[in-house]
Amino acid sequence: MGFSMKKSLKFVLSLLAFTFFVFGAAFSEGYHVCVASHKSLKNAEAMVEQLEKQSIAAFVSEAKVKNESYYRVLLAKEFKKIADARKYRDEVKNYSFVKELGLKDFWVCTGERMNKPHPKPAPVVNPAPKPAPVQKATPKPAPVAKPVEKQKPIEKAKPAPVPEPLPIPEEPKTELLPPPAEKPVVTETNPEEKPQPPVREEPEPKILDRNEKAVLSEETPYSVLVRSYKYAQFAENDKARLDELGFDSYLLNTFDDESFFEFNIHVGAFASREEAEELQAQFTDAGIEETEISDFREVEPKIKRYDEIIASEQVTFNDGISDYPTFLPESVEKLVSNFPANKDFPIDEITIVDYDNYRASGDKPKLPPQIFDYIGHQEGVHSALLATYRDELYKKEVSVFLTNADSFVQDDALGEIENMQFDATAGVFDCILFENGEELVVYGENSEERMFTCIKTKDFSKDEFINFLIDAFDGGSLALYPQMRRTFYVLPDENESVERDFVAFSFKKVGDEYSIERGYAEWSLPIVGHSLAKTYYGEKGNLVSLGFYDLDYDFNAKRVHARFMESKDSEASATNQPIRVNSADGWYLVNTSQKEISFSTKSYVVALDTKPDSMLTKEDLIQFGTELKIWDSEGLLAH
Repeated sequence: MGFSMKKSLKFVLSLLAFTFFVFGAAFSEGYHVCVASHKSLKNAEAMVEQLEKQSIAAFVSEAKVKNESYYRVLLAKEFKKIADARKYRDEVKNYSFVKELGLKDFWVCTGERMNKPHPKPAPVVNPAPKPAPVQKATPKPAPVAKPVEKQKPIEKAKPAPVPEPLPIPEEPKTELLPPPAEKPVVTETNPEEKPQPPVREEPEPKILDRNEKAVLSEETPYSVLVRSYKYAQFAENDKARLDELGFDSYLLNTFDDESFFEFNIHVGAFASREEAEELQAQFTDAGIEETEISDFREVEPKIKRYDEIIASEQVTFNDGISDYPTFLPESVEKLVSNFPANKDFPIDEITIVDYDNYRASGDKPKLPPQIFDYIGHQEGVHSALLATYRDELYKKEVSVFLTNADSFVQDDALGEIENMQFDATAGVFDCILFENGEELVVYGENSEERMFTCIKTKDFSKDEFINFLIDAFDGGSLALYPQMRRTFYVLPDENESVERDFVAFSFKKVGDEYSIERGYAEWSLPIVGHSLAKTYYGEKGNLVSLGFYDLDYDFNAKRVHARFMESKDSEASATNQPIRVNSADGWYLVNTSQKEISFSTKSYVVALDTKPDSMLTKEDLIQFGTELKIWDSEGLLAH
């Protein structure tokens, strides 16, 4: 079997070719591209006016999500097929008005113009993706940027646009993600009237979509399962990468009672296993290994179970907001905002330490020793970060060390050295690249901001590594990753009445050992594959750990913590009892290793713990929990 590589699209259409007459659409019958979503109608109308000044036809459509109104800004161009609307959405991202208006996130939905009575269109079934014929093909490497002299930063050699945030799954109905909150537009009627300060708009809840009509059947049950993910956005991102290579991929989402949700990339639909194995060999030739042959008859019950859950429950998820809490020390915030991120490389593990507070802390958190191997005995280190991030599609890893220090001496470079510069958020990093055995190493520094970095990989050629670095430094930040945005956003701000020092932050994917260590407890199984973020603080001379088991979806978090509470309920005592944290049901537990409270909210199971003999009481931990930025103005859980 063969398949044809898709020709790469070159979006060189002019803005005039993109637009049409402003009055060309009275209301919607089909699919539109949504470019913004607001809680304020005035803000949505102001965005439409700004688009019209750019000769872009748009209108406002009201959507109800959880009994709340959201006002979406929809481009007037209409499509009968959702696939055509998605193609148009991808084109729109490259037009100049997107950058000028600060637009970031786009999705496809149905909607009708406000104040125009018109019956709502019937739901449209998403078209089934069709498996492409297969031919052997290996993706071509991206063009390589040449190192330059130190006089100016290195420039991108690739014609592709600047990497965008991870794609956001669309909804063909109303439960969709808005872009990050933006400043409201103020119309001044009185010259002496002062504009009001910006008001944060809560993100519109996103709800998981049902499976599209499956291309697999009992007649053609075999396919190549390329990868499985716990988080839909990562699956969507890598699916788009496969599509660019010419693989006609599709997603099959599954659910079972042990692991909960999984999002699976499949390619092909064949009557025989041998045909699927021929396609599987082509993935190996393209550098994508560890794929599996899937039999639809075995996974169909999980697909049906997923659709049953989505039909009966509103499974929501949240990307977080890119604001950081004011409680992050300046040197730590500098690392967070200058991290060289790449959307194709989700973070596998990261450690951030405020080294000034760590040295002063009597009770120190247990952190990976590798970060201290980098720091060594150097003086003047204020904060440091060590991360491993991984491309799940190609199974490639990169490690990044970043520090804010008065001075920092890197190890001696080996062999031939290439000088280059990369332009990051804080300014230009002067770098050298060299080979150390099988490893490629970059040392870099921004002397003005007192930042130093060391980046390593064994999985790239030199040319690939240079292009990777260009993408990573260009607009890099930990805010690129939804798990990071969500975690940082809910950290507490500084409390003037409580002396509390930020010490360290850690994040990692939860492995199988987590469930093994807990005797395969029913509540522990769904946590595997998701992430655990911990922030350590010093309070009253004691160390307190704030842990977020980020299970990505509210459905997961609620059920995992409910199972946990049920498992403890039969043992209730003075040191093992249910509690309330604001309006959330939680649990208080004391054992030989810790004193802890826990509760669930949004996608998290939250755990606050300290040592059993700590001066911090149950009430102290509960008070800390109420200060997390996950409550609304009435002190209720913000969903």
